[in-house]
Amino acid sequence: MGVVTQPDRPASRGVVREPAVKVAARGLGLSVRQPARLDDKEIAAILVLRPEVLVWSAYGNKIPKALLGAVNGRALNVHASLLPRWRGAAPIAHAILAGDPETGVTLMEGTAELDAGPILAQTRTKIGDETRGELEERLAKLGGELLEREMPRYLAGGMVRRPQELRKVTLAPKLEPREGELDLARPAEELVRRVRAYTPDPGSFLTFRGQRIGVLRASVAGGRGTDNGVFEIRGGAPHVAAGAGWLRLEEVKPAGKRAMSGAEWARGLRDVRAGERIPS
Repeated sequence: MGVVTQPDRPASRGVVREPAVKVAARGLGLSVRQPARLDDKEIAAILVLRPEVLVWSAYGNKIPKALLGAVNGRALNVHASLLPRWRGAAPIAHAILAGDPETGVTLMEGTAELDAGPILAQTRTKIGDETRGELEERLAKLGGELLEREMPRYLAGGMVRRPQELRKVTLAPKLEPREGELDLARPAEELVRRVRAYTPDPGSFLTFRGQRIGVLRASVAGGRGTDNGVFEIRGGAPHVAAGAGWLRLEEVKPAGKRAMSGAEWARGLRDVRAGERIPS
């Protein structure tokens, strides 16, 4: 038995971040490989382990047919969406961006085509007022429970395979960091969803007085109609007019500083002028 996961990645302040799967596998005494891609050399190294079944989740690479053939097609893929909705790299974020009322986890039979295998089982959950990171944690737990519950039945040949309806397929491509900038011509409700979907990474932001201000949490607020981008401090909290409604900045992270409440950031601002605008 062995584990294959993504390579270690650089994190903030020059620290190298190990994948959580690697940490857990090491604690269980399992061998770990971290190839950047599954080339012929890596496939051969995995085949030395004589795998009997493949299981993957959010791996980020297609699984070669050579590996699927080695286990006679016995493969399981745990995916964080209600397939066929949101195939791809960022299903959780796209469910939030679209305003979906619910999401879930799909257990499918793994194939060489990305997220396209027949559905074996699903579990559903409502999407609350939570960030992508928070929802990701909930779905990871649900996915683990689903796999633990259904894998024995799959290995025993007792599960029905349900093909995905192609006409219902939607795609969830990787998030682009530049699209984290909040377009204040859009409705405040939509901007709040973008903040949630981009937190904790790659992050949403505004530009104020030439400085990038990361927006970690925001909410929709009422107020008189005015041009989008107008900045005001109301009740001690920063507000920005959007295309429809106002965006209240609940938690922010100014460039080079720690995260803080919007009210704390507002207290440190000087000479906020009537009609001041974002971006500025």
